[in-house]
Amino acid sequence: MSGSASTLLPPAPPTPAARPCWQVCLAGLFVLLAGLAAYSDSFHGQFFLDDLPAIKENLTIQKDWADALHPPGDGQTVTNRPLVNLSLAANYKYAQKSTGDGFAPPSYHAFNVAVHVLASLALFGLVRRTLALPKMRGRFAEAALPLAFMAALLWAVHPLQTGSVTYIVQRAESMMGLFFLVMMYCYVRGITAWPWVWWPLAIVAALASGLCKEVAVTAPVVVVVFDWIFLEEEPWNWLKRRWLLYVGLLAVAMFVVWRSVQAGTRGHSAGFGTDVSWYDYALSQFPAIVDYLKLAGWPHPLALDHGKGLVERVPEVIWPMVGIMVLVAVTLYALGRRWLTGFCGGWFFIILAPSSSVLPIVTETAAEHRMYLPLAALTTLVAAGLWKLLGRRAVPVAVLMAGALGLLTFARNRDYDRYTGMWADATAKHPEIARTHENLGIMLFDAHRLPESVQEFKTAIRLTPVAYPDCENNLGNALCGLGLYAEAVPHYLRAADYLMRPRDQAIACVNLGNSYNALNQLQMAYGAYLRAVQLRPDYAPAYNNLGSVLNQLGKFDNAATAYELALKYAPVFPQAEINLGNVYVTLGKTDLAVLHYAKAIQETPADPGAHYGLGNAFAVLKRFEEATQQYTIAIQLVPTYLEAHYNRAVCLANLGRLTEAALEYEQVLRLNPNYEPALTGLNNLRRSGALPGP
Repeated sequence: MSGSASTLLPPAPPTPAARPCWQVCLAGLFVLLAGLAAYSDSFHGQFFLDDLPAIKENLTIQKDWADALHPPGDGQTVTNRPLVNLSLAANYKYAQKSTGDGFAPPSYHAFNVAVHVLASLALFGLVRRTLALPKMRGRFAEAALPLAFMAALLWAVHPLQTGSVTYIVQRAESMMGLFFLVMMYCYVRGITAWPWVWWPLAIVAALASGLCKEVAVTAPVVVVVFDWIFLEEEPWNWLKRRWLLYVGLLAVAMFVVWRSVQAGTRGHSAGFGTDVSWYDYALSQFPAIVDYLKLAGWPHPLALDHGKGLVERVPEVIWPMVGIMVLVAVTLYALGRRWLTGFCGGWFFIILAPSSSVLPIVTETAAEHRMYLPLAALTTLVAAGLWKLLGRRAVPVAVLMAGALGLLTFARNRDYDRYTGMWADATAKHPEIARTHENLGIMLFDAHRLPESVQEFKTAIRLTPVAYPDCENNLGNALCGLGLYAEAVPHYLRAADYLMRPRDQAIACVNLGNSYNALNQLQMAYGAYLRAVQLRPDYAPAYNNLGSVLNQLGKFDNAATAYELALKYAPVFPQAEINLGNVYVTLGKTDLAVLHYAKAIQETPADPGAHYGLGNAFAVLKRFEEATQQYTIAIQLVPTYLEAHYNRAVCLANLGRLTEAALEYEQVLRLNPNYEPALTGLNNLRRSGALPGP
């Protein structure tokens, strides 16, 4: 061999692409399994807070697929986010088919967990492929796989992510995050190979991300910052080579912005046209971002609701402001030097900007779910720091850290299983937030713990310096549950006056009318129900209750009209069918009454009132055999139904079945020994000689 050939050069260090495939697959599998383990106890979590209007009260997910693509526009979490609404519709239809209950939580949670573990894998792939780029390869050839593994693992199991994963409707954040990470992954793949395949996929993923949440408008900015940090070329060169991609991402961002403008203030929940000024909101974000960083480093205390308190004076936030300004300055310096830390800082602040800068979000000035994507920058920095300090020993340390975080996540998921426990936890952690007390009150109300719920509602109202109409309405409901109708009236009045949406005002007016009705103030009840139908002309319960008051006032024709309107706007409304049947009997339209009672029985066969009403109609028509059958069914459903027993006795007597009639009268008297009509009926049978004396 020649001298030049006898001296061998040392082999080049392995690149990420050169690593054995099984190592990459094993690392990805570990991340996936860790994510599944951390959220394995989340599948029975309940619906909370924004879940209720966006899922349980969202009719669009219960209809056709086309309806799901047009979510409600009244400020719910799904407003202007059709892919999120479509995913909820898929969950509803699957749960309805498999369990008979479209709102059974397990399938909703399974979808959220699937989105999150896929996003974790996308982050793993993104970090690994980024460190495989030519500019990074020399520094990170050995570290690419372990760094990607550690960053994705810590991100997947961090308890802060429960706000986007276990909180069902906040899948808006995790779905946006998944598609955002997929967009970045496709973009990085296209840098090194097949850009005509990967970059169109990146644009499609960016569009999908924007249809899940508006934060995706940051995609073009993040891509430009990525190119500045990770590409060796001069900016002019990569602008020339990738201008079509940039134009595509910019078009997607402009489309998302246009959709947001079309959506307006999202039902007065977000935007510049709300009651919250951009200045006050911006000041409030300095302590909010500091809290996010604290929770990222030490995830306690986590709370479902961080409130919507605003800061109005600079001195209140001077130190958080200084801290954030320093971090922004450090990020800008690192970006200027084209350091990796600059990209992480840029990722953090750029993605937080839409929700944590100057655009007011009225319903919550701080929310844990907003950290879903920004947290990836922090876990990547932690992974890089561990590797720099410990080298290969960083991996077992990161696994131990992930184990501890995963246990905290597992424990946090259990809080979502308990209605009252979750809100008791939130109230204990943030006793100054009125909304946590209100929601705890709602949970206590649902658990029939009415005195406690009243106290929580009163605390919420006391903590709110302005009108709190939702809570006033809830307090009225709790007071009515305790039979304190007179005390409930002023709370319903305030709710009806201050609620913003006519739909909600109408509900408060119906509740007010119910209180007046219970107090036998029929004219006041009539006025409240009338106002409800004026506010919401298609509100069937208001027409039904209006009909009941008109019936009590002796205005039977008007009552019938009100019940007919209730059935016009709610064709399946058994109680309105029964009420209309009752008034038709009074008006002598008994044949029509029979039809409405029969329809009510068809809709709710176990309703004793429907069978009782039909029995009465048959009795009026002197169809005593059929009347007896209906009274018998009513009694089987409610054995103590005194009126049904008495009417059955009367029908049996008319059929000549006197012994049975006497036994039925005696049953009535066992239920109420002083029931005069039964005493009279039984004595008449005895005086007639049909029965022996007592």
